[in-house]
Amino acid sequence: MNLSLMDKEVLCALTTRQIQNYIFFNNSFVDTCGGSMLVSRILKDGIRFALSHIDTPLQPEEYDLSNNPDAPIPYFDDKNIKVQQILCSAGKALLIIRTGALAQKIIRKVSRYYLNHAYSLNMIAAVVEKTNHMGNDVLRLYQKLDQIKATAHTLEPMDALPVIMREEKTGMPVITFDQERGDYISRASQLRRLESRNHGDTTKLTKIPVTKHRDKKEYWAVMHLDGNNFGVTINRILQGTFKYGEGIRARRQINFHIESGYKRLVSRTMTDLENFYVANIGRVENFPREFQLLHQGGDDLNYMGSVRLMFPFLEFFYKNLEGEFIWNTPQLKIPFYISAGLAFVTTDYDFHSAYRLAEECCKSAKNEAKKSHNLRNGLAGNWIDYQISENPYAQRLSLLRDKVYTTNAGIHLGLRPYCLDKESEGTARSYRKLLQRVKNIRELPSVIRKVNIMRQLYEMNKQEFSQWLQLQKERGVDFKAWLGEPLYRDIDGTQYAFWFDAAELADFLPAELGD
Repeated sequence: MNLSLMDKEVLCALTTRQIQNYIFFNNSFVDTCGGSMLVSRILKDGIRFALSHIDTPLQPEEYDLSNNPDAPIPYFDDKNIKVQQILCSAGKALLIIRTGALAQKIIRKVSRYYLNHAYSLNMIAAVVEKTNHMGNDVLRLYQKLDQIKATAHTLEPMDALPVIMREEKTGMPVITFDQERGDYISRASQLRRLESRNHGDTTKLTKIPVTKHRDKKEYWAVMHLDGNNFGVTINRILQGTFKYGEGIRARRQINFHIESGYKRLVSRTMTDLENFYVANIGRVENFPREFQLLHQGGDDLNYMGSVRLMFPFLEFFYKNLEGEFIWNTPQLKIPFYISAGLAFVTTDYDFHSAYRLAEECCKSAKNEAKKSHNLRNGLAGNWIDYQISENPYAQRLSLLRDKVYTTNAGIHLGLRPYCLDKESEGTARSYRKLLQRVKNIRELPSVIRKVNIMRQLYEMNKQEFSQWLQLQKERGVDFKAWLGEPLYRDIDGTQYAFWFDAAELADFLPAELGD
């Protein structure tokens, strides 16, 4: 803390670091759900703990921790209010505090609360002097926060040394034996399991739902879904909003729209997915084990489940996006848009590796959505990417695709990511066009459907490929008429195999999808 801020009014940010790593860096669904529940409330609880446990505890009438956009903001009218919460959600909090000295005390107590209640979960904080211009203050605050993120070390407590035994997955020191699970665990895992057992429903997390495919291997799936344009939305809404009262209400309103919107979206989508499952796949009592929400934080959603339900979920989620807005006024309308990543993996994958692969796919979809030629009114649309993998060490998507999904001729096997939006239906990366190619491939002779056959085609030189296509046409199968041109050249000149994605997905999409 800068000593010059000790007696000045300050704006303070508290941010939980490496949330996804904390939640998913294990191979236990019970630990994962326990970590998710801890993260969802630890910052709110930590702030309340800090206010009541500093050396001179604050009384309830001396602080305001409301997130309600319609609630009054007493800080500016009542000098007795020493701490005013602007917002606290999804592991991040903004506070106005009367003095830097008080802010320092609060930060230290919140940090201690993290160590006691989550152990290896990290929190960082930044403080700047408050002025009368909220936009400039927040900009300076987040610039300082970024500097701290770039230089701060993550905390890895090691308990008593020397370490005799380490947890198999995380490498953290073992401190106890879990009688219920029958394994030796670290302090971090102990806290996650206690949270999950005391506050969660672990009855459905007993077994990975696997599906056997034509290659005789069993697959399961992980999804990472993330909202688009939230930073852009905040900037557009807050243009010209300088006063703190207006800025606080606007930020709370955005947060309220995100939380309530996602609640409606998830509820409607899960209802649609359950109806689809009962009608086409299985009995209703099996559904909770086939598709499971592992973590939701703000605009992040993480699911695991059967490969047969991942694309249907995305279809229903996209359908339910219609009419949902992050911000909806006569002056400014910004709809919800999402990016999603899917990892279809074999049973020798551990959960952490599968999640990392799904996260990389989501990042790929988001990067494509943000390219200037894909933007609509300056906003990124709805995009998805996926990866099918049987190599449990393949987590880096770019390396995997460069090594395994690129031919010697420089042709990229696969055109993904794909756009869900109707506006893309005339383009090569249209999700609807992909579904149509999947349907067409399913109707071809079975031997031609196999992915290795399609891969071999693209390994041929152009003359061999043309001869093979001509031979198939003479035998009654016109591939170009059925699937379109075999190659697609992007605006940067890169060549892509236009048919390969559909061949690979033919066994991973339920037959009813897209009909």
